[in-house]
Amino acid sequence: MAMITLHFVLLRNRVSAQQARERKKVYVNDLESKAEELQDKNSNLEEKISTLVNENTMLRKILMNTRPKVDENVEPKPDQSETS
Repeated sequence: MAMITLHFVLLRNRVSAQQARERKKVYVNDLESKAEELQDKNSNLEEKISTLVNENTMLRKILMNTRPKVDENVEPKPDQSETS
């Protein structure tokens, strides 16, 4: 009787260990899949950041070139309030 119980316990333990290995395999595959997705998303976001930084730089240059330049040689006009 003890031999049958021991055999049953060992068999149950073997099945349980196999199930644990399968669960771990699924878990690791899921983590690897998520890691790959996040790496792709990160690459896309880094590319978008680069594009936006370049666009921002270009727009700043355009803005600086379109602003009216103040002539340093011309004296500012006096305010009306100062002359009264």
